[in-house]
Amino acid sequence: PYYVSGIIRNQSSLLVKDLPYFNNTLNIDVMVNSVATKIDPKSHTVVVFKQETGNSSIYPYEKLVLATGASPIVPEIEGSGLGGIFTMTRLEDAEKVKNFIVKDKVKKAVLVGAGFIGMEMAEAFAALKIDVEIVEAQDWVMPAFLDFETARNLEIYLESEGIKVHCGWKVTGFTGNKKNMVTAVVTSGGTIETRMVLLAIGTRPNVQLAREAGLKIGERGGISVDGYMVTSDPSIYAGGDCVENLHRITGRKVLVPLGSTANKHGRIIGTNVTGGSQLFPGVMGTAIAKVFDYNVGRVGLTEKEAWAAGYSVVTSMVQGNEHATYYPGSKRFLVKMIANGRDGRVLGAQMVGPGDVSKRIDVLATAMSFGASIKDISNLDLSYAPP
Repeated sequence: PYYVSGIIRNQSSLLVKDLPYFNNTLNIDVMVNSVATKIDPKSHTVVVFKQETGNSSIYPYEKLVLATGASPIVPEIEGSGLGGIFTMTRLEDAEKVKNFIVKDKVKKAVLVGAGFIGMEMAEAFAALKIDVEIVEAQDWVMPAFLDFETARNLEIYLESEGIKVHCGWKVTGFTGNKKNMVTAVVTSGGTIETRMVLLAIGTRPNVQLAREAGLKIGERGGISVDGYMVTSDPSIYAGGDCVENLHRITGRKVLVPLGSTANKHGRIIGTNVTGGSQLFPGVMGTAIAKVFDYNVGRVGLTEKEAWAAGYSVVTSMVQGNEHATYYPGSKRFLVKMIANGRDGRVLGAQMVGPGDVSKRIDVLATAMSFGASIKDISNLDLSYAPP
């Protein structure tokens, strides 16, 4: 999103490491433009198709790591293959969107989905003076991350920034012209004319290679791994968006396609394939995003998720300030806390507003990792200064 908006001007700035670093510094042979097409666990080999030559080669392994990621969900509805409809998960996607905006002089865009990508792309388009309408099938924005109260606070703010939000509208199809370019989004709430659509309705783990190799796929659709990131084959590890994670609050498996989680997976897998024995304890569902001048953070479970998990839920919602109000510049934010009514254990939190929420979300994520209760949180000896 930030490359599309122009805040980040060069793609190279988004690359953590380049090819020469792996080849020359780490002495790792990285094969680009190559696709792994088959894994044979019995012979411990991988078949790799090289796109530049059109030939396939077989490579043996002692330990194998799968990091096949996830692909954006494209609904199987009429017109979904029309030109002018994009997804946003790769640098190539961002480049295509930028080029299309310039070439077609885009003045309006429709975002399908109001998750993190949808929110960040709304800001990116608005920065380019493009009118934005968001269509969300659920009853409020960011439904996988926020409850209604905090989401409504964000929705009101989005509308104040000129973003039209249509919650509860389900997309049923797209119409196009004779050039097979999109002209409108058809929804349960009406038809929206547009020459550009961005689909941001989530991702699906890439598990075909693993499934064909006979590896276990979990009930949530990701590759099943244990705490050491080992798959059902003891010689094969997997990490990143393609695997299921253990939720540390519920003990259930979840899909959490976040770069921060993938980074932890990579560190732990690297340790374990080289002789170590490090355990990945799971995830807390911690996430944060910038939406125009608002900050949106959450950790743990939403109230809806807590009830679904069988907890006796109690909640509290207050307006907070990022620092003492008598010191100039203090900004407010809305806080919602979710706890277990039986023992006071903190189950989750959400924060939305212009104030800085990152420190509070991180403090809660840390405390919740150790099973903290509301009483424990209230007695933490945290730092304080007026500004």
